[in-house]
Amino acid sequence: MELNERMKNILTAVVHRYITTAEPVSSAIIAEKYNLDLSTATIRHEMYLLEKYDYLWQPHTSSGRIPTDKGYRFYVDNLMIKSHLREKEKKEIIQIYNKSKEFEETMKITSQLLSKLTNNIGVVLAPVIYNDLVKNIQFIPVGSNRILTIIVTDTGLICQKIIKVSGEINKDRLNYLSNFINSKLVEEDVNLTNLNNLLIEELDKIISFQERFNYIHKFLEECFDFEYSENKVYLDGRMNIIKLPEFKETDKLNYILSLIEEENILANTIRRYLGLRKTKIIIGKESKLKEMQNCSLVTSEYRIKGKSVGAIGILGPTRMDYPRMVSIAEYISDKLSEILSEF
Repeated sequence: MELNERMKNILTAVVHRYITTAEPVSSAIIAEKYNLDLSTATIRHEMYLLEKYDYLWQPHTSSGRIPTDKGYRFYVDNLMIKSHLREKEKKEIIQIYNKSKEFEETMKITSQLLSKLTNNIGVVLAPVIYNDLVKNIQFIPVGSNRILTIIVTDTGLICQKIIKVSGEINKDRLNYLSNFINSKLVEEDVNLTNLNNLLIEELDKIISFQERFNYIHKFLEECFDFEYSENKVYLDGRMNIIKLPEFKETDKLNYILSLIEEENILANTIRRYLGLRKTKIIIGKESKLKEMQNCSLVTSEYRIKGKSVGAIGILGPTRMDYPRMVSIAEYISDKLSEILSEF
């Protein structure tokens, strides 16, 4: 069924009112609060039709109506008017980012900003680095059995990882190892996925003592196993969710808490939509996850030197201010792209 203009106006009013109050919306409220120049009876009839075609639903027979996932989707795709951040908010965001000097801190600040500005959960999916070309590698001993591995990629991203080893690898051997690897990186383009294969092929040239083979081999495998980072998620604002009326019921609260505790689920949900479009809105049951059936997720991709590497997100109830959420997500993802490209 195609919605007429009256239905569209009434649906928009219901969405706006419900977002603001979290209370079912009646025809009388629409007639009183919104200048639609329609009688209460006409509004009631159109709301009945919107309910019939699953754009609205009525929680109780004596109450008003609230939007369904389908109603929110139609609103987002056809009726939503994008809002803009105030200049004061933009300046505050820039000032906060200016205090950040390191990658990890920037990721945490971003999730905090999203949470603070939206009163929802701020989510940052760490960059995908598998396909980045490796430009330089350093190994630095930080104790008798710990080695700091530093990898610089072609996007300028610096990855650091501390490896615990079962014995001591002396500094000279580490220097030899890093020099050997860097010489290979000059000869050909190698990404993180292929780096380990290259080293295994060349291992006999690196290892001068046969008894050290298994030991060094294990060390190298751990150095370049960055699988953990693909699903690394930075979260802030868990307490925001607890305060919302949607999650007063224990079951609903437990669902969203389990979602934010299981980073892989949230990361995979965001990653599923990477590359499709800069900004994506996933509403309720569209995610196919029981944990997200009462939630929406607004995501916006960020880039490093023009290359899409990750996304930020805002996780909250389906009753969220979508125009503002989209504006915040897009502005912060653009700023994050600028900052990471300068690292």
